[in-house]
Amino acid sequence: MTTFASDRVHDTVAHLSYRCPQGWLLGTDPLDSPFSTSITNGTGAIVVSGRWDDLPTDAPSGDELIAGAAWLASEYGEFFLPFDGNRTNVVIENANVAGRPAARAGYGLVFDPDARDPAYIRVLVVALTGDLVSFLLAVGPDAERHVFDGILASTQVLTP
Repeated sequence: MTTFASDRVHDTVAHLSYRCPQGWLLGTDPLDSPFSTSITNGTGAIVVSGRWDDLPTDAPSGDELIAGAAWLASEYGEFFLPFDGNRTNVVIENANVAGRPAARAGYGLVFDPDARDPAYIRVLVVALTGDLVSFLLAVGPDAERHVFDGILASTQVLTP
């Protein structure tokens, strides 16, 4: 179940809460798995949250979280932006959210200047329990990078 406050999304499936910037809207259409919530600014920027199911009962290692974040950024960056371009400013790093192990990954995507504006992809993966790993994915125009980074930085854990 997803609840929506005026400035936060509370995703009770992914057990994450994150900031919803003014003017952004909560998605109302059903989402395909693994996504459970989405917000958009209506001009091509989207943030989705979800969880990875069917994981082993052992908590993933830091390296596994980083690999998962890198995979999500690549896989869903290409899903949401299926255009030829060059990746720039690749980021793959350890993080933590409320003391829980996490990882961040992402990149900029530069297209032929005549084709479209540059894009920005970021993912935050959080290990909540041994078998519960959730994520927040942001994809959209590079002009929204600071908004995306703020949303990911606002992530809080809802007790699983």
